[in-house]
Amino acid sequence: MSLNQEFEECRERAVLFLGLNYNKASGRVRNKLLQENYDPDIVEAVIDYLKEIDYINDERAAQSVARRYTGKRLRSQKAMLYVFREAGVEDGVAKRVAADLLADEDSSLDLLQAYYRKAPPSYEKAMRLLARRGYSAYIAARAVKQYLSEQEGLS
Repeated sequence: MSLNQEFEECRERAVLFLGLNYNKASGRVRNKLLQENYDPDIVEAVIDYLKEIDYINDERAAQSVARRYTGKRLRSQKAMLYVFREAGVEDGVAKRVAADLLADEDSSLDLLQAYYRKAPPSYEKAMRLLARRGYSAYIAARAVKQYLSEQEGLS
């Protein structure tokens, strides 16, 4: 098989995998093609080509992922960086998009407000929630104290 034929076959497989979903990251496409035993050099050439024609765009993929993590699903910037990497977003893009997200001080309060609309939690319960979502102990403690004091003021 010629190099050109191999490239075309790999490109067609990538396009089939992507379908109409323009929000898949390059890492997911790369992994899929490598699992199907395409030559790594050809895979990189296909990825570069698809990026060039904007069929793959890691920035767009990261923004799509970020939109799914709002309200009760909020995460810290560090946790979102991990989520982006798991979604196959390139490291530099993942760091840039994570840095543009709401600051941890603000998103931790938003998470508490979304999660505990009906009744304020205990301090410990709120701290566990924030720890599971990737917030540092310092940020979590400040957010919980602020949230609980605001809730007390409303009562």
